[in-house]
Amino acid sequence: MNKDVWDRIKVLLKSFGTEKNSLDAVWKLLYTAIGYISSIFAFAVLLKDLAGFDKAEILCKNYWLGLVLIGIVASFIHNHEKISCKGTMEDADLQIEVKVSDLFSIKASSYVIPTNTFFRTVMEGDYISSESVQGAFQLRYFKNNIGELDNLIAESLMQQGIEGEDSSDIHGQTKKYPIGTVAKVDYRGKHYYFLAINDVNKFGKPENQDYTNVDTALNRLLEFINKFGHCDNLAMPLIGTGKAAIREATLENVIEDMIDRFVNSHDKIVQKLIISIRPKDYLDDKVDLKKVKKYMEYKCEFK
Repeated sequence: MNKDVWDRIKVLLKSFGTEKNSLDAVWKLLYTAIGYISSIFAFAVLLKDLAGFDKAEILCKNYWLGLVLIGIVASFIHNHEKISCKGTMEDADLQIEVKVSDLFSIKASSYVIPTNTFFRTVMEGDYISSESVQGAFQLRYFKNNIGELDNLIAESLMQQGIEGEDSSDIHGQTKKYPIGTVAKVDYRGKHYYFLAINDVNKFGKPENQDYTNVDTALNRLLEFINKFGHCDNLAMPLIGTGKAAIREATLENVIEDMIDRFVNSHDKIVQKLIISIRPKDYLDDKVDLKKVKKYMEYKCEFK
């Protein structure tokens, strides 16, 4: 089974509280189902006693298996934990959504791709990991033509007049750009903002890991979109929390920072911001969605 599909199944199971098959979760589903079944049957009996309408009771008795199934389905829906939350700033016409989803499964017009300050795309030797957002993007769209992606990135940097500093790594001579530099790649009607979030050593491993990288990157991303980008639906991963390996960049810290930047912006940067939480992070209990929902609603209400 495809890993992405399996992750979605596990996320769905966890949202129902059954991902660990714990006795507490099973019991909760069971007594909720019994409650719904009892309520339906009691209502049928009440109709018979008060109005002489006995067809509902007869249906319940004759099709008891269907009644049980209805109770089970109702129980699952009742106990389902939402894996997304939304907020809206009415005065700024800005929508924000935080959801558990693979970034590229989100329907958006623009996407943020965290990258290194070399803007390297090399995947040999796990320089760019296939598990990273950038690696997933490259395998999805440029697996057999990385050279085209390199050209698109270089063209964007050149159009901005950014030259970069001479540097090198195990793959040869390259250019190093400041944290927060953005290269815009337009491909198949979508816009991809490659955002430099971390320095790497000559082997592609992160170094100089500091939370100020996240602050700088977010500031310069908003500046870039406002100047060169598009005011549309923007999907973003939690920058600094994955392969960038910034210790202070906890999921909740970064989510709150991202929400703050877009909510507090004097300019309208996007129509809708969609923040993607990796299914693995949700499954590992690295984020409290209820807490995120409260924070987002507070910020949207009391900017």
